[in-house]
This record gives sequence, C-alpha cells and structure tokens, in this order.
Amino acid sequence: MTFSTSPLTPVHCAHDLARRLGGILLGLAAVVARRFLKQPRLVALIVPLWRRLTRIVGRFERALVPQVRVRKAGTGGGSGRRAPGLQLPSGRGWLVRELGHEAAGYGLQLAHLLAEPEMQALLAAMPGVGLVLRPVCRMLGYDLAAVTTMVAPLAVVAAAPAPRVWAAGDSADLAGVSGVNFGLATII
Repeated sequence: MTFSTSPLTPVHCAHDLARRLGGILLGLAAVVARRFLKQPRLVALIVPLWRRLTRIVGRFERALVPQVRVRKAGTGGGSGRRAPGLQLPSGRGWLVRELGHEAAGYGLQLAHLLAEPEMQALLAAMPGVGLVLRPVCRMLGYDLAAVTTMVAPLAVVAAAPAPRVWAAGDSADLAGVSGVNFGLATII
C-alpha cells in the first residue's frame, strides 16, 4: 500500500495553529488576571484585556473561513457603535512593560508561532488573519511584519551539526582529578 505525501496547505494546518495560538493567548490572559489583581491602578483593565485576548482566537478561526454575512431586515435600529467603555493602553509593548518577563515569554512563544512556515504561508494567503493578530503583537511590542527576521527559521536550526557528547571511552580521564569546576557543579 502506498500513500501519497502531498504537502499540507495552510488551511489544513490552520486548526493546529489556532489551537496553539489559543494556548499562548489563554496563558497570557491568566497572567494578566493574576498580576493585575495585585496592582490597583490596573485592576480595571483585567476584564477588557481578558475579553480581547480570548476573542482573538475565535476571530482567528473565523478569518480562516470566509463567510457571507446577511443582515436581517428590521434589525438595524442602532448606529453600530459600541457603548463607550474603558480603553486599553495603545502604546507598543505596554503589556510587557507592565508584566515584565512573563509577558515577554508569551511574546516569544507567539513570535515563534508566527515565524513558522505554515503560519507565514497562512498570513500570505489570507491577509485578514494578520489583521486579527496585529493588536496582540502591538501589546507585546512586536511588529507583525518583522517577526520572521527576529526568529531563526527552524530549518536553519535543524541543519546545524549536533554538539559532541563526551563518552565514557574518550581519552579524557577524570580519575584522580578533584575540584574541577564546570560552571554549575564542582566534581570532587
């Protein structure tokens, strides 16, 4: 029995990418809730920021499947504007400035996800997906267009030779040597 190995299209990988994006953003939302509760000036931002971060995954999935929206007759009574609410800060990287290394860690995870070839192909094929991700990239201090230059492609990293591992039969014999410092541990 033979199987054809056809390359996966960006849409085939989209479910996995959305799942991984959801994990990153939900983790970031949990850090926001935990850390902002300890800072009285930021407590009011928890709910709007939590909503934004958790809705991005749904918007990401909806952007992958183009839908035609039909407006029902007689439902257009409002002006379409939202009620005025609390505005989130808009400066680039404000979330990293407030949360420090925890937000930076989630930002790096997001940058690695965005730099993967499948995600790059998806962003090139469907520009609307990038529009969905732009606000969270801005909060974390990343420019969506420049993410690929910040993270080395996985193919380059995989092509690097494996480091040499010391084997017990190598010529270096540590018998009788005491007090050799290898950085973190001292052999006595």
